[in-house]
Amino acid sequence: MTKELERAGLPTASYTAIPVLHLALGTPRIVLGKAVGHVLGDPDLGPERERALRRALVDKGLEAIRTPVDRPTLFTIG
Repeated sequence: MTKELERAGLPTASYTAIPVLHLALGTPRIVLGKAVGHVLGDPDLGPERERALRRALVDKGLEAIRTPVDRPTLFTIG
């Protein structure tokens, strides 16, 4: 789906904990999430630290869609 949105001119970013699949499929922008069960968070962190993690992931996704790419690219936090 992301490749079709990209073809239509809409930059996209996919969040995943298993980037190998997205790289193999040719997804243009891939943001590495925390874990399969909690891609955009970590319930083992306290509320404040989890909020900071989620914010960092959202910021990385925004950075990814602002970045021009010509092949599958993996974006990570920290």
